[in-house]
Amino acid sequence: MIVVATSPMVFAFSRIVIMDSALALCTVAAILAAFVAEQGDAPDRRWHAAGAAAAGVGMLVKGPVGFLVPAAVLAVFFVVDRRPRALRRVFAPWNLLIVLGIFLPWFAGLCYAHPEFLHYGLVEETLNRFFTSTFNRGQPFWFFGPVLLEAFAPWTLLAVPMAFAAVPARARWTSADRLFIVWSIVVLVFFSLSRTKQPGYILTGVVAAGVCVGRGLGHAWRNPTGRAARLVAVATVALAGLALILAGVYAWTMSRGSTDTAHLAVVSTKQRLFAALWPWLAIVLVAVVLLGAAAYLRRRTGLAVAAFAALPLALIAVMLPGLNAVARARSAKPLADSLTSLPGDTEIACLDGYPAGLSFYLGRTLTILSEDGLPLRSNFILYWLRRVPVRPETVVAPADRDAWLASRTTDALVLAPESARRDLDSWLGSRVPVRAVAAGWWGASVPRPEGR
Repeated sequence: MIVVATSPMVFAFSRIVIMDSALALCTVAAILAAFVAEQGDAPDRRWHAAGAAAAGVGMLVKGPVGFLVPAAVLAVFFVVDRRPRALRRVFAPWNLLIVLGIFLPWFAGLCYAHPEFLHYGLVEETLNRFFTSTFNRGQPFWFFGPVLLEAFAPWTLLAVPMAFAAVPARARWTSADRLFIVWSIVVLVFFSLSRTKQPGYILTGVVAAGVCVGRGLGHAWRNPTGRAARLVAVATVALAGLALILAGVYAWTMSRGSTDTAHLAVVSTKQRLFAALWPWLAIVLVAVVLLGAAAYLRRRTGLAVAAFAALPLALIAVMLPGLNAVARARSAKPLADSLTSLPGDTEIACLDGYPAGLSFYLGRTLTILSEDGLPLRSNFILYWLRRVPVRPETVVAPADRDAWLASRTTDALVLAPESARRDLDSWLGSRVPVRAVAAGWWGASVPRPEGR
């Protein structure tokens, strides 16, 4: 738990409103439930049913991948573990019925409401995403290798030597060891075969790799003179060296008073913020160096774990204020706060842009002035708008925006991001003032047409 919780990818995705974390939860639950179901003297159908239910919920979260990933991991694992009969129980008709019973009602209802989603969901979003570069997110086959190393830092310093040491000792692997090793590899290979690649796809692989490192640390803890303990000691020295280098770089930067300190803070926009936090970071980096040295000299695995966990936690503590500042700058919350005084019946429209979450914060539907609905950043909406014969009232094409203005029965506020300010000026600037509404956003208040 310590290893996984302090891995950068897990921390980052825990703070992002995105489906990957929910999918990871369902995938982990499905795999572990099936594993537990086969651990007793007799198979436990209740655990198999729980695993099937988790896979079904995973399909609700993100489609077929919610079933395919745990299915692939379990299929390879039970073959490697020489228990092929377990696959019959994992993929028993009753379990498949549970998966489909959870997924199909939603899918059928959605396809009834939007018949075009059947082709989009199965072909565009599933097959084309995996086998083609339609989504413009193509990466080389080896893309996830470096991603995993970075997403798992600083535990990578332990994971790599442990992986090399585990291969010669595979005769002593337990069933659980084989599960998590297979899990890590299958996730990496599965998504490497996909033509569309995003870092979050391997989130469950990071979880499995974290368990592998945790099990290695457990061996080192129980046997302070064994090979695992020696690997931990050497890796901790490397970690202490890394912390010492970081401390030196930051100290040199602060002594120069360079304007680059905001950049070194990664997300801090104010040098004063970094300067205020610097002493605490320096203390933690020195503590990591001391913990690493003590762990090596005394061969104490507990001190090594503390040193490895302290470094990412320290960096998170330093970057968190900056992360919050960036998150707020990217959020629609400040813009929504600036609009609270608007009358409730004022229609709000966005010109060639849409601040994600504004509808949520305002509790109302917005009108999008766009040719293709691209500002909404939804692949399905783009696909849908190209095929529906009648454009919805809330997505207005540029050629129709004057007619939209004339048809209103309420006042309107037209918002535009900085990139569309000139267009807003040329369209409405001669009629009404264009003013700054919030950082990066401009607005023009247009009264209702006379007689309306």
